[in-house]
Amino acid sequence: VELEAWAVTLHLGMAQAFLASLIVLALVLYLRAAGLNRLDVSTRLAPAAALAAGAIYLLLLSGAYTATTAAAWACPEWPACHGNYVPTGVSPVDIHLLHRWLALLSVGALGWVVVVAWRTRRDTPLLVGLSVAAAALMVAQVFVGAANIWFELNSWVRVAHLGVATLIWGALVGVVVLDRGLPLAAVDTSLAPETRRSPRTVAADYVEATKPGVMVLLLLTTLAAMVAGAVGLPPLRILFWTLVGGALSAGGAAAINQYVDRDIDAIMTRTRNRPIPAGRVAPVQFAIYGVVLTVLSILVLTAFVSPLVALITLSGNLFYVFVYTLWLKRSTPQNIVIGGAAGSVPPVAGWAAATGGIAAPAILMFWLIFLWTPPHFWALALFKRGDYAAAGVPMMPAVRGDAETRKQILLYSVVMVIASLLFVPFGAAGPLYFVVAGALGGWFIYRAALLYRSHTDHDARKLFFYSIQYLGLVFLALVLDRLIGF
Repeated sequence: VELEAWAVTLHLGMAQAFLASLIVLALVLYLRAAGLNRLDVSTRLAPAAALAAGAIYLLLLSGAYTATTAAAWACPEWPACHGNYVPTGVSPVDIHLLHRWLALLSVGALGWVVVVAWRTRRDTPLLVGLSVAAAALMVAQVFVGAANIWFELNSWVRVAHLGVATLIWGALVGVVVLDRGLPLAAVDTSLAPETRRSPRTVAADYVEATKPGVMVLLLLTTLAAMVAGAVGLPPLRILFWTLVGGALSAGGAAAINQYVDRDIDAIMTRTRNRPIPAGRVAPVQFAIYGVVLTVLSILVLTAFVSPLVALITLSGNLFYVFVYTLWLKRSTPQNIVIGGAAGSVPPVAGWAAATGGIAAPAILMFWLIFLWTPPHFWALALFKRGDYAAAGVPMMPAVRGDAETRKQILLYSVVMVIASLLFVPFGAAGPLYFVVAGALGGWFIYRAALLYRSHTDHDARKLFFYSIQYLGLVFLALVLDRLIGF
């Protein structure tokens, strides 16, 4: 039996109150364990966050009531509703408009929380980060809510909408408790003394956190899979939002990776100038930034593409963070081999976005990138062996030696090229692709063979940079073959 709207609303309200209680209990226990037993209001942030949390709570309740009554479909346009902007009664239109006004109130309240956090808690990166994160997610919520009316998005967007609202609610509850427990000047000791920095330099650090070079390569494979799957350009809306969601997911995983690896990044010469080890950004802010980007990715892909694409993309993100970064990277020389599965996910997501499902060509693309990853990264590890050894990362050269690494690079290169040619017998590509992929793969094997024989860092560096070109060109060849059918 379907519950009445008031019962659903009450149920959600109790669930959110229970969640808030758990957050408060966990944070109070944490603060006491850290020796911060007093819960005196330190600044004006706690009252501001409490007001915003109250607005979000009312927004959650009004959203539940609106979604389970005729009010859900009462307004076919946004921001007006049948020419009205302000509720004047209790009709479905008025209920829907009330929800919109509560959303506007919440945006204003969260904006004020960010201002207060910056003025009173600038030296506490955790509180500033949580405040900004809640505000950013709220802006995304309003945009998705409006888009749901404009474009009639799939029904799963309601689930994602509620999930993100719950995260905002939880973050604000956390801000209230932490502001009452963390002392003033709780400065992150890893952050260098504050210097006057322009917004451009700060923005540059946050862009760097997303590893844009890696992101471009991932998006290229996504785009290629979409064009190959659709045999042409898919609908521009799907193309745009798939790439946006993929970029957010890749950037979020990269930011979290830099938070987790901040200790070894400070040791290795090629990473020690990244924002965290260089002392330009507090580690916790990159952690929050990464989570926010990941959440936005799920919201965007669920709302504008499909839940399947969101799930596939999220699986790659979580695999990279939890399986590769937190587990494999520091525990086994097979870290790159197994961890390569994370970077192999984007073309599968792209194919699913363009076709609505997963087929053999998408699986072949997955395996091509999976087999490409070891020779690509092991070539890097050969001419950066000192960095990985100093950081204690068990990359193949540091554990098995250079000779075994060069041998494995050659073996993986041969298997990778064979896998790249399987597109033809499986009917996913034709003669044009076969010729181009064969030539590119032959040169890859040649460079790997040179490295196997020469034992020089020069050849390792050459193979590493060529491997990047190879992957992009192979996917380009696949796209051209599908488009012109030669």
